Amino acid sequence: MKKRSGYAKLLSMVGSLVLVAALTAGCGSSSSNNQSEASADQGKDGAQTGQVQEIKVGYVNLIAAAPAIVAKEKKLLDKQGLKAEFFSFKNGPDLYKALSSGKLDIAYAGMPAAVNWGSRGAEFTIIAKVDQGKNGLFTKETSGITQVADLKGKKLGNLVKGSGVDYLIRAVLLPEGQLNDQSVTLVQMETPNMETAITNGTIDAAVAGEPFLTFAELRGLKVVQELPDPAFVVLGSNAFLKEQPEAVKKFIQGHIASIDDLNHNVNENAEALAKAFNVPEIKGTDKTYTPTEVITQALKRNKFEYKFSDEDLKYYQEVADNSLTIKSIEKQLDVSTIIDTTWVK
Repeated sequence: MKKRSGYAKLLSMVGSLVLVAALTAGCGSSSSNNQSEASADQGKDGAQTGQVQEIKVGYVNLIAAAPAIVAKEKKLLDKQGLKAEFFSFKNGPDLYKALSSGKLDIAYAGMPAAVNWGSRGAEFTIIAKVDQGKNGLFTKETSGITQVADLKGKKLGNLVKGSGVDYLIRAVLLPEGQLNDQSVTLVQMETPNMETAITNGTIDAAVAGEPFLTFAELRGLKVVQELPDPAFVVLGSNAFLKEQPEAVKKFIQGHIASIDDLNHNVNENAEALAKAFNVPEIKGTDKTYTPTEVITQALKRNKFEYKFSDEDLKYYQEVADNSLTIKSIEKQLDVSTIIDTTWVK
């Protein structure tokens, strides 16, 4: 009897262990299923708390896009719970190609190129403002160019057609001197090469934005006339805006934080921007400028903001209308169809 009793106890213990194992396996299966469902939900709208969402951000390599560079250097988007990857572009048209092909989620670029692509039905929406600032027409002191009309018959450095600089030259600058793109020879080149091209006589003058305008100015070239910056804005691909609204909200918070940081910590950010642009010491006509001093001076021509004003929206429409006049676009564009101001309200 004692043996049979011990055997019964053994069977009872084994049965209990099997039951516990079965329950544990069942719980494990349930947890795995829940994880899969959570991952699926995250893939749909990216809104699950605690999950790091990826975002690809592109920007044109100019001071006007400084908020993107500051966000990158200070990991301000990471602090919002995003895993951000940044890509730099030499001009707006190249950036828009990347955005339109789905290689970017967010882009910092100029309004003229946005108008150009928006008129063709590109799938993006402008969701925030970046800056308003100045570009400039510059040349050698000895060039004899003192006003826009003096450009007649001259070689003028220009970026690719459809870029912000191209818009400024053909829609703003030349008409002011009663000239057009047939009155001058437009020479396409990258902005960093313009200063050298003027110095060695390849071109007579050029239009550029910051920090390249300040580089040239400190090294003895003269700024004949400042021009309004062609309005940098933030764009989001429509697919990203629709599928990842929570990620977009986090990005906007990072964008606002970057602009606030940029406006309140000028010297600190000038140092970071100097590194990002690989700015050397510049031997000026009066002194040698440190990289930080160079960028600090370049920043004086830019004002960074994230909210749209009524004046901004009016100016964007003016850019679209002028783009039609100079035939950068083939049909009229109502810019309100490519702008959503609610993301920054």
